[in-house]
Amino acid sequence: MRTDILPIGLYEENIYILHDDGHILIIDPSRYPKKILSQMISGEVADGIILTHGHSDHTMAADDLADALHCDIYMNPEDFALTDPKAGRIDGTESPIYHKIKDLKSGNMKIGVFSLTIYHTPGHTAGSSCIRYKNLLFTGDTLFAGDCGRTDLYSGSEEQLIQSLHELSQLPKDLTVYPGHGPASSISQELKVNPYLH
Repeated sequence: MRTDILPIGLYEENIYILHDDGHILIIDPSRYPKKILSQMISGEVADGIILTHGHSDHTMAADDLADALHCDIYMNPEDFALTDPKAGRIDGTESPIYHKIKDLKSGNMKIGVFSLTIYHTPGHTAGSSCIRYKNLLFTGDTLFAGDCGRTDLYSGSEEQLIQSLHELSQLPKDLTVYPGHGPASSISQELKVNPYLH
């Protein structure tokens, strides 16, 4: 197993590419699809693209990658309004996705060879989700190293974010945390230093 981390884009958002057993899973492809595709090894199969939430700095390469790789896009349906091409302007954080998006359901979910656990963690947006694969936890803009996501944008909720962070604090301490922006951490480290987990 290998995890590529590409901190690219206007806000240095983290794009993640999981490689396992000849397959890849892409999480939060913000921009620069050619750079993302260059990380693939010859013969690898793309099983899917997961969006932790619907803000454009995590989604803008999704259509191009889905075209190039012939794979599905997944996101919690609570955030579909942020990517609906027929929707009007909401708050400037949205960007249309023209491919059909499949539901990212809470609980255990298999996408290709990847057996995942999906946590619905509303607060930053109504549909924000965290994705666990083995000992890795991809937290989008819900949890950062030493910080957490903002709640003042469309469908954000401080009350819901506090509850979501509490739920994350109960996860195994040895999980590596890969956030949507900034450096990696762990649940153990965040319990020590992150004021939002107390």
